[in-house]
Amino acid sequence: MRAARVNGFNGGYKIVDTDVPKDLGSNDVLIKIMSAGFCHTDLMVEQGALGPFGATDSMIGSHEPCGIAVALGSEAQKNGQIKPGDRVGTINPYGYCGKCDSCKLNKQYCNNLKGMIGVNCDGGFAEYVRADARVVSKIPESIPFEEAAPLFCAGATVYGAIKAVDVKPGEWVAILGVGGLGHLGIQYLKAMKANVVAIDNRKEALDLINTIPQHLRPDRSFLIDTDDARKKATEELSSSFYDTNPGIDKVVICADGSELIAWAQQWTRKGGSICDVGIPTDTPFKVDAPALSIKEHTIRGCLICSPEQCDDMVELHAKNQCKTYIEKTYSMDKINDMLAHYQSKNLKGRVCMVMS
Repeated sequence: MRAARVNGFNGGYKIVDTDVPKDLGSNDVLIKIMSAGFCHTDLMVEQGALGPFGATDSMIGSHEPCGIAVALGSEAQKNGQIKPGDRVGTINPYGYCGKCDSCKLNKQYCNNLKGMIGVNCDGGFAEYVRADARVVSKIPESIPFEEAAPLFCAGATVYGAIKAVDVKPGEWVAILGVGGLGHLGIQYLKAMKANVVAIDNRKEALDLINTIPQHLRPDRSFLIDTDDARKKATEELSSSFYDTNPGIDKVVICADGSELIAWAQQWTRKGGSICDVGIPTDTPFKVDAPALSIKEHTIRGCLICSPEQCDDMVELHAKNQCKTYIEKTYSMDKINDMLAHYQSKNLKGRVCMVMS
């Protein structure tokens, strides 16, 4: 099969001929790739930042693969959840044990995990990928493959964060960072009957709102591209929405600024919750310690949603006619153009590799 391997860290990708994965394990599924997304984790793999986590300088990238199931291991066949011919996508945990205490929290936390697709074992920039059938979700016909691929990282991550802060209908929820994750999070929150505030410091990001179906657009939005704009947003957010104990109920941070948690605390109401999935790499988070105690905020992280939640997310996406904004698709031969596009400052949505 043809595949795009990392061509040495910071060297882009090279197209190679390599073997189709063989000798499927009992819980494995072989997927014929139709589309595979590119996200920030893929950039970190290509640049060598995830070397300490097992990423190599010659691996096949992409942890957002989707396509057609073509073969199953013995237990996967017996389980019957996935059948050859099904349209499927997978989150990235591979080979969890299902027995350790960490598995009880979430499968990707497994102490004995064999790998994570596209991070430390081969991913979806290929004609075929081996995945764990226990974490695979079916994709309805109504979702095109190129729009489905980003759901298995971007969608699963922001949905996991939404579930982590336990959003209730009618609550006011802020999405801080309206990009690949944020534009999906806005739609999922509206589908869950929450009131949504979209916040970003880039006009290009807020322009994404115009690509969202009308019934899933945020109730309010704020562009915080200057100090004055941020100050005005702080004042308005901290004094709105409720007659007593004003402010935002829940915040999901999808951007990587180390100061964003402390800033969000200024306008999160007493008893509110904040989940950060932005993960700044340059410096530790800054937290408003007095607000943490006086306003009794809950601050937490989230890696990705569970396989069961991923099924729910895909169903929610299809049922409510959510849309993934794909800025451009690329063939495998143009994968280095996709890498350059992803690093553009003007990037608004997602980019994906598609197979003809």
